Amino acid sequence: IKSNVDGSVSSHATRNKYANGLHKIFRDLEALGFKLSDAKNLKGKHLVALGKEWERQARAGKLKPSTSQGKFSMLRVFAHWIGKDGMVEATHKYVDLALVQRSSVCTHDHSWPAQGVDVAAKLEEISQKDPWVGLQLWLELESGLRAKEAMMVRPYLADKGAYLDVYVGTKGGRPRAVGINTAGQRALINEAKAFAATKDSSTSDPNRTLAQWKNHYYYVLRSCGISRKNGITAHGLRHAYANNRYKERSGQESPVRGGKLVNREDDRAARLQVAEELGHSRESITTHYLGRDKGKT
Repeated sequence: IKSNVDGSVSSHATRNKYANGLHKIFRDLEALGFKLSDAKNLKGKHLVALGKEWERQARAGKLKPSTSQGKFSMLRVFAHWIGKDGMVEATHKYVDLALVQRSSVCTHDHSWPAQGVDVAAKLEEISQKDPWVGLQLWLELESGLRAKEAMMVRPYLADKGAYLDVYVGTKGGRPRAVGINTAGQRALINEAKAFAATKDSSTSDPNRTLAQWKNHYYYVLRSCGISRKNGITAHGLRHAYANNRYKERSGQESPVRGGKLVNREDDRAARLQVAEELGHSRESITTHYLGRDKGKT
């Protein structure tokens, strides 16, 4: 089955991915002695039992500690599908926090400027090679989109005037709103519309499948020196977005950029805003992008 860039088939593929993952989860539940006649009968007690089992497996070295985080994320999506939003609480409610937290505090700035890259010049170079790829990278920089989101965004449908409705290609199927706050962002969204073949099209080549476009996208980046081998990735543009937004929200540079100490309330508010705009629900994830001042938890 082909996954088109406009998301018409990839949505089905995503559901298949979740179906396979959920099948394994319910097999775990059955092995624990819970036989549900209907998956919609999933309850809190089942989540508690799964958490204890996955924690046991993690401690025994049979399950990667962070894997349970992904399993509970999958269960949250499932809960949404069956009309039980909010039933699945934060993962640490079920599993020892030490087992679900990933190594999180970055110690250096991963954005392109910090790697000595002239961002505007490099994006111009890439745009000359492929305008579509260049546009997508600008969307990653100006709106904090993930690469897949930038490939699949449908600008006409996503443009809600004051914000960009990001819902196609998102991680875990989690939609979010990203503010269109500057003239530059507005101009970029308008430009993106010019790349869309129709009002329900994405900004990628409609003649390629999603897999084909991804291969092309990363080929163009490598040809312009953007690769892990060179220590510069497209994800560095999201790092730049996160750090820039933190400064706008808190009034100070982020810790990873050597900013001055921000009071706890303002720091947390800025981080929550950044986390939401990046498509995350946990404030703690921002340490991957912003670092953390010593003494703050």
